[in-house]
Amino acid sequence: MGTGIALAVLAAVALAIELSSMTFYLIAVALALAAGSAVALTGASPSWALATVALGATAGLPAAHIARKRLSRPTRESEQLDDPDAGHVVRVESVAPDGLRVAYRNSSWSARLVDEYRDAAVSPGDLLTIVHRSGNDLLLAPPAVRASIRQ
Repeated sequence: MGTGIALAVLAAVALAIELSSMTFYLIAVALALAAGSAVALTGASPSWALATVALGATAGLPAAHIARKRLSRPTRESEQLDDPDAGHVVRVESVAPDGLRVAYRNSSWSARLVDEYRDAAVSPGDLLTIVHRSGNDLLLAPPAVRASIRQ
């Protein structure tokens, strides 16, 4: 019975730490400890309880790693929140060897084409789409190109 209580307390501690760190790995450890606690509280020997913890952690940690990777990938919506200018259309005011000047938000901005389109012919009056912003420079692509391109 003592092993079951000890594992339950450890599971609670791991879960509490996980709630402050948000890594997903301690959730797997807490679940493994809780499973070991349940096995011990049903009357199994401490070695069976610890084997359950080991198996649970062995299976849970890779699953937590996969879940963390999947949840940390940026989505189109999160990229839009990171860069609210992406996807907006701008009008080219002038073309110079060192870049472009475009009209955006009632102001003139310095801009350049993303690398994939740096050789594209651009002239004043053309419409381009903002891919993202780098400091005060806008990185642009032709309007038909989706704004999800990143450099």
